[in-house]
Amino acid sequence: PQRVRAFMDQVNAALWETDRELGGNLVVAAQTRYGQGQLASAGSLQGDQHASMLVELTQPDTREVRVNDFLKAWRAKVRLPAGIENFTLFSRSAGPPGRDVDIRLTGGDVDQLKAAANELAQTLFTIRGVSAIEDDMPYGKEQLIYRLTPAGETLGLTVDMIGRQLRAAFDGQRVQIFQDGDDEVEVRVTLPDVERDNLIGLERFNVLLPNGESVPLKNVVNLQARRGFEAVRHAEGKLAVQVSADVDATAVKTGEVIAALEQGVLQELRQRYGIDYSFEGRSADQQETLVDMRRGALFAFAFIYLILAWVFASYGWPLVVMTAIPFGIVGAIVGHWVMGIDLTILSLFGLFGLSGIVVNDSIILVTFYQQLRAQGLAVQEALIEAACQRLRAVLLTSLTTIAGLTPLLFEKSLQAQFLIPMATAISFGLAFSTILVLFFVPALLSIHESVAQRLGSASVQDSAAHY
Repeated sequence: PQRVRAFMDQVNAALWETDRELGGNLVVAAQTRYGQGQLASAGSLQGDQHASMLVELTQPDTREVRVNDFLKAWRAKVRLPAGIENFTLFSRSAGPPGRDVDIRLTGGDVDQLKAAANELAQTLFTIRGVSAIEDDMPYGKEQLIYRLTPAGETLGLTVDMIGRQLRAAFDGQRVQIFQDGDDEVEVRVTLPDVERDNLIGLERFNVLLPNGESVPLKNVVNLQARRGFEAVRHAEGKLAVQVSADVDATAVKTGEVIAALEQGVLQELRQRYGIDYSFEGRSADQQETLVDMRRGALFAFAFIYLILAWVFASYGWPLVVMTAIPFGIVGAIVGHWVMGIDLTILSLFGLFGLSGIVVNDSIILVTFYQQLRAQGLAVQEALIEAACQRLRAVLLTSLTTIAGLTPLLFEKSLQAQFLIPMATAISFGLAFSTILVLFFVPALLSIHESVAQRLGSASVQDSAAHY
């Protein structure tokens, strides 16, 4: 405990030194908790060998220093002394739950799993931009494992008998319960604290034999010191350990890290230790969301087609109208590249909304074209007239939407950062599709009319030949 307290004092000093170097007034408050450790994966550890510190910074829109930059500068000032096995700095991020990298290893042997987790963690340490690496099976206090000797077996002892006597001596055995007013008082008998708190009491402990005699514990068991684990976890009926880490998006992409691990060290660990692995946390949630969104996209496109087919009373016209959707998707991807942001789940949500918006321009153009054809204009004349007459309506429909979203694209507040990918997908996709709709939809309308006329002529000729 004294070593832990000394180290936490060093960490606290490094915190305030970092604050001064980065301009000061960044740290609002800092609280140190002894006896309780905190995992970045939201778990906690109990025991006097653990400690944690909670630091609150000023609001993101009131400072120029990013959290990752602050953590990097703070981490560089902390020196890990001998005896401190694990030290992690991490931040709680908003958005989808889980961490950037979260890998679950499963197997049948806890020591093999721990060895594999350590090797995986060492690999993550070598990747630039990856930080706050930890697993949820940390080592605990040193344990004494006892094994019954042949002499103990000869005397009629069993492991269970010795375990019950040790538990009663060191944890206590209830001998009486009595009422003290409204309270129920439990009386337990244990060894004195002096003997329970050190190994001398264990060495002097006498074990009661089945015949009523007693012998020293050291004569009937072999004691072996071993490091245990704080907790042993299970997943789907197997022993499991999860290795997690944060990824700095400015240095490396999360997808690149996961792909490198899957093609390299994870395959080696599977062969060497006989374990299995799976991606959990944010990666697993995103994969599940993508599968659901793929199904949803098929349903949405089918529903859009059915509505358009009902309105136009045709199977071909809806296809012409819906050609604006892939144009919009291309524009959204280009927009993310221009803005320098990654495609995220929120970007895909924006694509869903974009798909319903971009068909409006096509509907305006196709509907007016049909009206001109109904008035007797030829195909080419109707196409030119529709493109010219509806140019203003198409541009106004798109530009008003884009103008409404543009301020959001350049907003710096924390709340806006989650909406920027969605706004980027809609605004850039709509701008790109609007320009292409004015050129490609008339061409597709001409092709549609030509195909329809040929099919109609062929049908008339077949009917005449049959007659």
